[in-house]
Amino acid sequence: MREVVFKNLTSVNSRKKDIFLQEVFEKDGVLARTERRCFYYIKDITHLENQDDLQKWLEVQNKAGNISKRQFYIYKEHSDSLGEDKLLCKILGTFYAIIDQCVYTIVFLHSFRVRFTKSTLAK
Repeated sequence: MREVVFKNLTSVNSRKKDIFLQEVFEKDGVLARTERRCFYYIKDITHLENQDDLQKWLEVQNKAGNISKRQFYIYKEHSDSLGEDKLLCKILGTFYAIIDQCVYTIVFLHSFRVRFTKSTLAK
């Protein structure tokens, strides 16, 4: 048995994009459920008039401390009573894209979730 769900949600007005992939499959008596999600949000758009504006924008971002490192989280859980293992990984961060005369500040969240269950207990 194998089941796949794919969703690609894009919202132009709210500047969001959400990509979701879920897969469920059974092999050797173990039921595995995986979810992958990529979420992007345009936080800010800065219009630049010339090259000097880009340098000024970079200096302001560095002084304000807005340019940050990615955050990475891992959560793992094992349950003998349920016969289940869970794993969750998340990456949060910000990146910048320059298109034409605009700097886009984009916030993202990537997550991966997997759950393994003995198929005799899953029913």
